[in-house]
Amino acid sequence: METKRILELIENRKEELFELLSTFIKINTENYRTCGNEKELAELIHKMCLDMGLESDLFSPLSLDGFTEHPDYLPGHNLKERYNVVARYKGAEDVDELMLMGHTDTVEIGDLANWERDPLSGDIADGKIWGRGACDDKYALATVMFIMKLLKEESFVPKKNLLFAAYSDEEHGGSHGALAAVLKYPCPSIVSMDGRADQIWHCGSGGSEYVYDFHTADTVDSARLTASALPIVIEEIDKFAARRKKELSENPFYAGTIIPETSLRYMGARAGDHGADLGRGSVYFTFYTDSSKEDILAEFDEVDNAIKSRLAPLGIIGDGFTPEVRFFHYVWCAPDSDDIKTMLEAAKDANANLPLVCGSCLSDLSVISKYGSSRAYGFGIGRDFSEIGGAHQPNEFIECDKLVEYTKTIAAYILRILG
Repeated sequence: METKRILELIENRKEELFELLSTFIKINTENYRTCGNEKELAELIHKMCLDMGLESDLFSPLSLDGFTEHPDYLPGHNLKERYNVVARYKGAEDVDELMLMGHTDTVEIGDLANWERDPLSGDIADGKIWGRGACDDKYALATVMFIMKLLKEESFVPKKNLLFAAYSDEEHGGSHGALAAVLKYPCPSIVSMDGRADQIWHCGSGGSEYVYDFHTADTVDSARLTASALPIVIEEIDKFAARRKKELSENPFYAGTIIPETSLRYMGARAGDHGADLGRGSVYFTFYTDSSKEDILAEFDEVDNAIKSRLAPLGIIGDGFTPEVRFFHYVWCAPDSDDIKTMLEAAKDANANLPLVCGSCLSDLSVISKYGSSRAYGFGIGRDFSEIGGAHQPNEFIECDKLVEYTKTIAAYILRILG
């Protein structure tokens, strides 16, 4: 099939793409950290794939033998009825070659008062598609489903098999769906489509989100003493943060990016809780690193000891560091790998803006690369967390023109790999 033909089809039928994304947004798939409701969307995608004549597997990560004993299984996430879908578009040679991946779950909608539009409306207006998941990550699901539909209608037969994984439990450091997908369906070439701002992520940082807890040795009737521990805890964590900034500043994969400057972000600090637990306090933070988990845990032991020695004379006891999400592994493929070069050529085929090849922060590349393929990389167009209407923000949206451009690039990539 000629690339020109698929690009014309995408342009001429882009309204179908917009409507498909709108349909996906209308289905609530919030991830509540310990549970989620991806089931309805997974079942819809599974049915649509079967209706297209594709092989399709609807399965729970828990159906994999020994999944809960896997070294990267994260306890505390209820995975019951949180399904993955992996569809296979069979090729002339029945060998799995390329997997495209996107996640079905979203973060919570949050306070409706902060939304100007219904977060489950999927409104198509003002050159945008609105709603929770529009740019994280349902655009990826709509993109691949739309392309496969067009290719099927054109009777396209790829050289080898194309796989599409719509997986569960990405948010809140879950990664169980991605892990299960690559374990059950190993593939030499994988593109994670959960990304940002036209960036190709050849590198995924390690890191995690942690909390440091402490409490007063004696009962208190005010949070004043408890609060005095906060600057001490933060000062010691700042030393840990300085080491993270230094290591990432020296990593050529992060040169020229904002990652070293944001290698540790404080997510919250508290002393007491509105009149309750007055003698208890916590500091929450997220950090990025290219160090191993073992090295980081050893550093935490040192920081913990330093905090405890400073808090003890105040009558405050440090309780240590506790992870809030999984530990993400530092992973990478060469920024000039053949797969990435092919994606850049596909962008040229589509007359799209050339993606920036760079490192990412915490993402499912952690497990996709480690357990799926060392060639795996990310490429997406989600709006950044810091942007109005970006990922995890109220009034989330994605631009229609950007979605069309991205869809053309992915279609051109499929034809370059499998055409």
